[in-house]
Amino acid sequence: MQMKIAAAIVALLALGACIQWQSLGYYSRVILDGENSRAIEDAPPLRARPLCSFGGDSTCVRLFVVGDWGSGMPTQFAVARAMALVARTERPHAVVSTGDNFYPSGVSSAQDPLFRARWEQVYADSALLVPWIIALGNHDHRGSIEAQIAYGRQNRRWYLPAPYYAVTLTAAQTAVALFVLDTDELLSDRASRRRQLRWLDSALAVTTATVKIVIGHHPLRSYGLYGDTKLLVEQLKPILDRRGVMLYLCGHDHDVQIIEHPGDRFVCVVSGNGGKSRRTRYGAFTKVAWTGGGFVYLACRADTAVVAQVVTADARAIWCDTLGVHRQGLEPRTR
Repeated sequence: MQMKIAAAIVALLALGACIQWQSLGYYSRVILDGENSRAIEDAPPLRARPLCSFGGDSTCVRLFVVGDWGSGMPTQFAVARAMALVARTERPHAVVSTGDNFYPSGVSSAQDPLFRARWEQVYADSALLVPWIIALGNHDHRGSIEAQIAYGRQNRRWYLPAPYYAVTLTAAQTAVALFVLDTDELLSDRASRRRQLRWLDSALAVTTATVKIVIGHHPLRSYGLYGDTKLLVEQLKPILDRRGVMLYLCGHDHDVQIIEHPGDRFVCVVSGNGGKSRRTRYGAFTKVAWTGGGFVYLACRADTAVVAQVVTADARAIWCDTLGVHRQGLEPRTR
């Protein structure tokens, strides 16, 4: 009898703890979980599936998108191994970094040992010896931005010619224009915001690229810890809508999210799960959400479609879809 009473008390205490945990609210649970969470709230079942392979498609521009990677934590090394494994068959043209390249406070010079310890040695597989298109994050701004730019002059794989810039990648008739913003400056400095937004609007207006992609560190849309960035919704979104941008790539939230908001003419891709892993959740317009380490694989096709895949830290593809307005009637090839 006493054992039954004790078991009932334990069950009631467990129930009370569960109710208390839920009542804390999402943001409190994120903080309590820390940076090694695998929790995804309100998620449907996600199952591993065959990777949709585009490695043999000579007309396709292939990009790996990874952010918030420079932690030196186990998540970084696991995601790096997964990227290498997938890269051996998929042969990406470039890796896009959505920022926070070096925790906790960027780098101090072009000779900073973090370049070697957190980048050169971690992503040393021959399949990943491709250009890295670099965006800057808020943690990078705690160190020397000029040092990261200068490092690119001595290592040509590290492509960061300026805090914000444009670059075009091509494969046969497919041209993908990437416009990289420095959103930390854009959000914190009014003069920089005006300069960057004017530049972006003008550059988007004249490009003839098949696919237009804008990259920043801070999310425009997110259901993670940081949520939508109000200023980006108010001032960046109208430009993306007007100029026919297909994707906005970002990080900052330490998870992966793909969001198709009905009020946007573009898709938001959050890929900040390369070195840290934070509790995330599904929202009203989430296509997929993931945490526990991972990256996004984009295949930009000649028909202007972009196929996106979410790949986990153990190299499993858990989601694949054709993004944007060209989605209808297009099916990716499955390996």
